[in-house]
Amino acid sequence: MQGLEGRVAFVTGANTGIGSAVVRRLASEGAAVGVAYFEDAPGAEALARRLGAGRALAVACDVREPASVDAAVSAVERELGPIDVLVNNAGVLRHTPFLEIREEEWRWVFRTNVDGAFHCIRACLPGMLERGRGCIVNVASELALVGEALLVHYTASKAAIVGLTKALAREVSHLGVRVNAVAPGPTDTRILTQEERSRAYAERLPMRRLGTPDEIAATVAFLCSDEASWYAGQVLSPNGGAVM
Repeated sequence: MQGLEGRVAFVTGANTGIGSAVVRRLASEGAAVGVAYFEDAPGAEALARRLGAGRALAVACDVREPASVDAAVSAVERELGPIDVLVNNAGVLRHTPFLEIREEEWRWVFRTNVDGAFHCIRACLPGMLERGRGCIVNVASELALVGEALLVHYTASKAAIVGLTKALAREVSHLGVRVNAVAPGPTDTRILTQEERSRAYAERLPMRRLGTPDEIAATVAFLCSDEASWYAGQVLSPNGGAVM
């Protein structure tokens, strides 16, 4: 992969699932990585240690709170250097029939999935624009492209991420900052229900299996690299044929 050696990345929701795979893939391509986590500090710190001193830093980060985001970004930049790559991966999901979604649950999903990305972009974008170089990858979902029952709030929040990606790309691409999104299909992580992780569910997909976090991380890493230099406002969806 070209263009990640010597770069500094900031990844949210970085200590488990897709986030952890993204951290490991970016580090393997030569980037130093800020491992931003909301819970499981020991897990995040262990991941950072495995990547090596000076190559990773675990930082607590509640993406819903601007002050927490600013503190995490500042800590990473003090330790590793200016942030070149932002991966907005932090997200939450809950299965609830639409008429049973309470105001608090709706806001919880949007504050994490949408406001969280907004706060992180606001913290990292000024430095990217000042240097005339940067890359933002937002993690959406294939459900933003097709919808899903019992996940109206999650789907709507991920559709908002797609809109944010396209609009921001139009605003900053000519200033040297690329903005794109990845919309993963069903991936074998703890966010899935037991039914969604069953063989019967996987057999309904054209490829007859769930995706792996490493497969999603490969797409993220590509968009972060100079090999994706002609990509702006795009949504790549590794989904095993769930959406065609």
